[in-house]
Amino acid sequence: MKWSNNLKNIYDTGKVGKCPFCGSANTDYTATVVLKDKKMGFMDIWCNDCKKAHHASRLEVEDYFDTGKPIPKNLKYTI
Repeated sequence: MKWSNNLKNIYDTGKVGKCPFCGSANTDYTATVVLKDKKMGFMDIWCNDCKKAHHASRLEVEDYFDTGKPIPKNLKYTI
């Protein structure tokens, strides 16, 4: 999965890092908690320049993650 380093960056630093497709640093993410008692949910990561994105489900949402941010509508989801 091309976005795996970005997921690791978010867990380690709270930042996405460069897009694995176009190399842009203009990236963003948001996490959504589904099961509050277990802090489990999902995350969407995207590049604002090339519009590539990834949806990661069934992950632990840390307290320092950005949550509630709107997800752009014109993204192209990849694996």
